[in-house]
Amino acid sequence: MANRVIKFATRRNLIYPLQYLIYNVLRDTESTLVDKYFNYSDSLMFTPLMFIGEFFSGLIVYYKQKKFVHKSLFKDNNSDKYMNLELIKGETIYHSKKIDRIPKMIFILFCCAFFDFVQFILSINTPQFINVSKSIRSRLGGIVIVFNALFYYFVLKLPVLRHQSLSLIINGICLLIVYITEFIFQETNFFLSYGQFIIILLLSSIGLFFNSMIDSNEKYLYEYNNMNPFYSLVFEGFFGFLFSLIYDLYHNPFEKINEFKKSHNTSEFVILIFCLILYVILSGLKNLLRVNTTKIFTPMTTTSVEYILNPIYFIIDFALGEDFLTSGKRNYAYFIINLIIGIIISFSNLIFNEFLILFFCDLDKDTHLEISKRSEHDEDFIQLENMNNNNDDNTET
Repeated sequence: MANRVIKFATRRNLIYPLQYLIYNVLRDTESTLVDKYFNYSDSLMFTPLMFIGEFFSGLIVYYKQKKFVHKSLFKDNNSDKYMNLELIKGETIYHSKKIDRIPKMIFILFCCAFFDFVQFILSINTPQFINVSKSIRSRLGGIVIVFNALFYYFVLKLPVLRHQSLSLIINGICLLIVYITEFIFQETNFFLSYGQFIIILLLSSIGLFFNSMIDSNEKYLYEYNNMNPFYSLVFEGFFGFLFSLIYDLYHNPFEKINEFKKSHNTSEFVILIFCLILYVILSGLKNLLRVNTTKIFTPMTTTSVEYILNPIYFIIDFALGEDFLTSGKRNYAYFIINLIIGIIISFSNLIFNEFLILFFCDLDKDTHLEISKRSEHDEDFIQLENMNNNNDDNTET
C-alpha cells in the first residue's frame, strides 16, 4: 500500500480551539444579526459590554477553579497537567516560578487591555469609505500570525516547529498577494483616493498588530510567570472597562439606545436588550476559550482559529452582494482570487494546528502524533530491555 502523504488527525487538546471557534462564530453571528435586523452596531456600547464579559467570566471561572483545584495566581505548580490534560514535553516550556514582580505583570495586563480597547475601536470605527471591502480586515488577518510568530520566536525564545514554519511562509506569501490585489482592484474616485485607502490599510494593520501584542504578552505571562489565564481576564476586563468609561465620557453610549427605544416598539426594545446581554455572555465564553487556547497551544494557533472560516464568509458576502464589488457590481476576479487565497490560508492553518499532517520532508516529525508514537516506542523499548535483563538475571541464578 502506498505511503500516506496527508492525514487528518485529532487529539484531546484540540477541543479548546474548536470551542473557541464555535463561540467566535456565535458572537460574530449574533452581532451581525443585531446590525442587520435592528440596524444597531454601536461600538460605544459593544466595547464596554465585551470587557464586562471578560471580567465576570474570568472571575467566575477563576474562583471556581481555585475552590476545587486549590490553585492561586502566583502559586508554583510543578505538575505536568493543565486542566486534566497531560502536557507533552517539548511542545511548550512551562516555568514553575515567575520571573517578574507582580507590578510588572499587572502593567503588562494593563497594556493588553489598552491594546484590546484600541484594536476593538479601530476594527469597528474605521471610516467606512465607499467601495472599501467589508472583509479587508479579516483578509489581512494573516499579518497577526506573522507578528505573533516573530514575537514568539525572537522575544519569547520559544520554538516554531517545521510544519508551523511552512504554514507561516504560506501565510506571508498570501498576505503579500492580498495587499497587491487590493491596489489592483480597489476603485479610487472622489470619495476614496489612494491616500485614504492607504490610511485604511494602515489603521487595519495597526489594529491587527495590537491584537498580536495581546496574544503574545499573554503567552509571556503564562509561560514565564505561570499566571492563571482566567485571572488575567479579570485584570484585562477591569482595565478595558475603565478605558471604555473614559472614552464614553465624550461619546454617550446610551444615545443610540434611547433613539432605538423611541423609534421601535417595546417588544423590539426588549429583544435588543436581550441580545446585548447575550453579547456579554458570548464575549465572556469566547475570551475564556481564547486564553485557554493561547495557554495550551500558541498565540499563532489562537489567531489562525479566528480566520479559518474566512472562505465561507467570503462566499456568503459575495452571494449577498455585500463584498468584492466594483462600481456596485460583483467583481468575479476579485472574489475568486481572494477565495483561493482564503482557502490556501485556511488549509495551511489546519497544518499549523495539526488537524492535517503532511508526511513528506519531515513535516510530520515534530507533530503531536509522531511525538506520541516515539514516546510509546521508547517506553516499549525500555520495558523490553527490563524484561530481558530480568530474564538474564534469572538464567544466571
